[in-house]
Amino acid sequence: MSRARNDRHNGGVNDYRDQIRAAEARIERATPANIPRDRRRDVSRPPGPSQVVSLTRLLNRGPATARFFLNLERDYQPLAHTRLAGQHLYILNDPEVIIDVLLTRSRSTMKGRGLQAAKALLGNGLLTSESDDHMRQRRLVQPAFHRERIAGYSLDMVRRAAQHSDMWRDGQQVEVVRDMSALTLAIVGDTLFRADLSGEAAEVGEALSGVLEGAGGRLLLGPAAMRVPTPGRRRALQSSARLEAVVARLIAEHRSSGDTGDILSMLVAAQEDGTGMSDEQVRDEVMTLMLAGHETTAMTLSWTWLLLSGNPSVAAWWRQELDVLFADRDPTMADIASMPRTQAIVAESMRLFPPAWVMGRRLLADMEVGGHTLPSGAIVLTSMVALHRSERWWTNPHQFVPTRWLGANGSFDEGAPGQPKGAWFGFGFGNRRCIGEQFAWTEAMLVMATLGRRWTLERTSSTPVRLRPNITLRPTSDTTMVLRRR
Repeated sequence: MSRARNDRHNGGVNDYRDQIRAAEARIERATPANIPRDRRRDVSRPPGPSQVVSLTRLLNRGPATARFFLNLERDYQPLAHTRLAGQHLYILNDPEVIIDVLLTRSRSTMKGRGLQAAKALLGNGLLTSESDDHMRQRRLVQPAFHRERIAGYSLDMVRRAAQHSDMWRDGQQVEVVRDMSALTLAIVGDTLFRADLSGEAAEVGEALSGVLEGAGGRLLLGPAAMRVPTPGRRRALQSSARLEAVVARLIAEHRSSGDTGDILSMLVAAQEDGTGMSDEQVRDEVMTLMLAGHETTAMTLSWTWLLLSGNPSVAAWWRQELDVLFADRDPTMADIASMPRTQAIVAESMRLFPPAWVMGRRLLADMEVGGHTLPSGAIVLTSMVALHRSERWWTNPHQFVPTRWLGANGSFDEGAPGQPKGAWFGFGFGNRRCIGEQFAWTEAMLVMATLGRRWTLERTSSTPVRLRPNITLRPTSDTTMVLRRR
């Protein structure tokens, strides 16, 4: 190896090692001490598949991952046991058990090793924080998501969606995931940070995708996996660094401009009066809000457009509502209650392709679950994909049937399908229910109506859309769509 090449190589390795040390320090600061481990041999474990499953192989198999959890839900009730990545894993498959463990006894659990490892990239924000830290940060952020605030945000949501529509051209081809991600990122910038991120959509979107990839399946193997300098992990850390640079700029701009009435101003103000967050905590929270605030809604919108394209009769049924309500104007937040069909198609999209598709917890104490004693340190997991498509709770569970969400009077009703609590997650439940639920729901309704009254989106490929389970459930095959002006 030449001296110049050797210097570049050593410099790259040293840079990576510096990033690893910083990532490990972040995990160490944010991880509770004395995390229990499931090493008990004197327990009777629930039944489950006999083979040991490779987690990395499982997470790279796309649709097979969903089938794995669907088969467990079908064959093993109320819970199953398997081994992944050298550890015991308990999959909760019954709604009553899920509510018991994840809601009623949630204080006896903490987040699993995947989100512990994700702290290397995302820090200790709302997504990854625990117990008292989580509650304190949630209280600081909560005012930004009150209904009156969202009413103000809704004007920006519609304005940005209309501007996005103005950039479309009849017959143009768009990659729908990239397109919806750019739109939702711009909306997050407009509403939560009072910053125009549209010019940085490509850079920030690429960095966020890199962070998601790194914080997903690969990091479920645990924090130690970050020490191995693979290209994927290197890209994830580099993406995190790029995202941190954007966040640092936003924070600096807010400090110089003063209070602009957005969530970042609230965080900075809380920090400066000594009652709130450190520099690192503000950065971690902004990174989390930037990621969660645009990624999940972008995936919901993308899957909804893809489903409508594959179900033209449903699309025509939905457009009837838009034509009646919005023949000559854009929607407002006040219209949402009068949009049952729009609510139904989005809810059905979230049922079939829940953006957050799996939830994991580690037990902090021995727990009786479904007739079995699960030891302290056990990892329990439930798959929203499996519960949302269970034949036990849903009629025609694999079909796109938005009308299941309509009551007898035609209004939208989240309980209309008759599923028990725990068989439908939507935005979660309990103290971990998504803090941005009303924001995300309002955004999805207004974006779908604003774009849908002007455009039809048709997929160009007839091959089935493949999915990639990561932190979110992403479509990964060809998702190019043609825009048709209505």
